[in-house]
Amino acid sequence: MTPADKAVWLIETHIEDDAETSPDLALIAEKCGVSSRHLLRAFAAATGMSVMRYARARKLSVAAQKLVAKDLRHKSILTLALDAGYASHEAFSRAFRDCFGLSPEDLRARGHLENLTLQECLRMSEQMIVNLEQPRFEKHCKLRIAGLRRGYSIETSTAIPAQWQQFIPWIGAIDGQTGMETFGVCTKADPATPSATANIKNSESNESSCFDYICGVAINDTASITDPELSVIDIAPQNYVVFTHRGHISGIRATIHTIWNQYLPESGLKVISAPDFERYSHDFNPDANTGTVEIWIPANPA
Repeated sequence: MTPADKAVWLIETHIEDDAETSPDLALIAEKCGVSSRHLLRAFAAATGMSVMRYARARKLSVAAQKLVAKDLRHKSILTLALDAGYASHEAFSRAFRDCFGLSPEDLRARGHLENLTLQECLRMSEQMIVNLEQPRFEKHCKLRIAGLRRGYSIETSTAIPAQWQQFIPWIGAIDGQTGMETFGVCTKADPATPSATANIKNSESNESSCFDYICGVAINDTASITDPELSVIDIAPQNYVVFTHRGHISGIRATIHTIWNQYLPESGLKVISAPDFERYSHDFNPDANTGTVEIWIPANPA
């Protein structure tokens, strides 16, 4: 089983645990045999959502089914809230309305689930596992990137292609740019940076899956970046395992899924808490979205 498969199984087997006994992200990752960061990336690559958001959506979906079940109408909404891991009626109602667009009371009065989008139990597809080219290992020297920085949750990261479209006019026009390769850097969110929180206002503030994505170019140390739209990030020297994706960019999700859910768990490598990045070759065609993309993951032998 992949880390994503194991996480789904653990969530399903604890779906009716209360808040005190329901596993959190760290415990799920430990039981999956990977770090929390690894699990976040593996689960996102497999499902397009964060681990705990899926867990919450599943609990609320089960609660919705209970609210309309005729044999459970004797159970109070507070009891169902506690069953779903919420400490109060108010917290449950707020989360329920955010998820489904109506209150628990409204759903119980309605008495049916029609037109309600429930989160079903995920079934992982083996079709997401693809053959990878043999990766290489590199000790990368210091890398300085200048570009557009935006903040995302797993669920809002579908907006990243639009970010790249916004960045294209900057390529070749940034002071001190070295080479025509472009970089997509994934790093921890910086709440102090306004652009880092612009796209995550609908995510819980404590959601550890929030991250910053910088699309940019490499610059030299003497570059003068004064435009307020641009951010600069320095990536320290680090050991990386480097994977290559060729062809249309639409297939990169399967490549990333295979990296995090098959290759890395079986490799014996330890993923390091440092920025990982994509490097788009100089011949990558942004109009056709085809070319060579390298995926650099910071890792050391376990």
